[in-house]
Amino acid sequence: MISRNNRPVPRRVACAGGRIERAAASPRLAWLALCCIGVVCSLPARAASGVTLWGAVDAGVTYVNNQVGGHSYAMDNGIAMPNLFGMRGVEELGGGNRAVFELIDQFNLGTGTTFPTNGGGIFGRNAYVGLQSDRYGKLTFGEQYDFMIDSLLRFDNSISIAGLYGFRQGPFAGLGIPGNVSGSANFDRMSGTAISNSVKYVTPTVAGFSGGALYSFGGVPGSLARGDGNSVGLNYAAGPLAVGAAYTYQRYAALDRGYAGIRNFGAGVDYKLERLAIDFLYTNTRNTANGAAINVLQVGARYQLTPAFSFGGAYQLMKGNATLAEDQAHQLSAGARYALSKSTVAYLEVVYQKVSGDDDPKAWIMAVPKASGNDRQLLTRIGILHRF
Repeated sequence: MISRNNRPVPRRVACAGGRIERAAASPRLAWLALCCIGVVCSLPARAASGVTLWGAVDAGVTYVNNQVGGHSYAMDNGIAMPNLFGMRGVEELGGGNRAVFELIDQFNLGTGTTFPTNGGGIFGRNAYVGLQSDRYGKLTFGEQYDFMIDSLLRFDNSISIAGLYGFRQGPFAGLGIPGNVSGSANFDRMSGTAISNSVKYVTPTVAGFSGGALYSFGGVPGSLARGDGNSVGLNYAAGPLAVGAAYTYQRYAALDRGYAGIRNFGAGVDYKLERLAIDFLYTNTRNTANGAAINVLQVGARYQLTPAFSFGGAYQLMKGNATLAEDQAHQLSAGARYALSKSTVAYLEVVYQKVSGDDDPKAWIMAVPKASGNDRQLLTRIGILHRF
């Protein structure tokens, strides 16, 4: 069904056991909707259950002044927000208890192909099932985000300004994260790297406090520790103030036969003054096999000028240790967003990075395909984001 302004009209399909909400009419969504209808309608009629289909699509044009010595223009996508398609389900069990699940696919809008997250599975972005209680919290099992994103993302002002380009990368290939395109892309995990085969518990919020813990089984016979992962997070919010801290350690088979890994911890503060929000963030990342480590300090601010228009800026210092030749990167991000509706946003982003160090490092902004030919890199982008 199409409305007068040619926008798809969300549809709802009901059945005895629940409902399914759909945001756009397309062959793929229709096929998935039919599958969900079959699942939901098979639930007991007494349960007020539901499955919701949701997602986000982002695209725009990016200019980079220097990639291996030359400038470039490109239609890039999934920058302000990843291109996502998800299914979220709830079955009410009574007494404030419910069964829950979520499946999220990340895809490339430019080609229509599934994004190769965590091995390239269709739901490699996030996939879990579990139980949730108003009183006792939430316990889930599957492919899940750790607490570097759950507890600290709200303090990362650069991503609300510059999206994926605002995350950390820099000239730190020596950090050596296994399977990482540059060795250091998203080194502090805050763009959302799911952990496989994990059990996760999140507490209810009590007097402003909330937290959680995650454990991932390594699956190596004869050893509980090899290849495993663990994460904890703690948050507090009261009025205009919010603080949080998190820790994650993921061991990799490629590092010391699975006994070593990448360790992250961080803390953040957010304070709101009417239309102005100020954020501080610190993260530390270490490869426990080779000793390479990076410290990040970031400060940022956002201002909501009108209900539709906001702008902001952020500065971050990424500093490597002696194992990384004392390389460091200074990165500035600035951006503005204008809400065309509750679902659609037009935006402008600018990111600049300058690096220095003992080994002639090259600037490399996160998500740019190639490093700069020198110690500086600048990009600008204009784009549109739609959520459904």
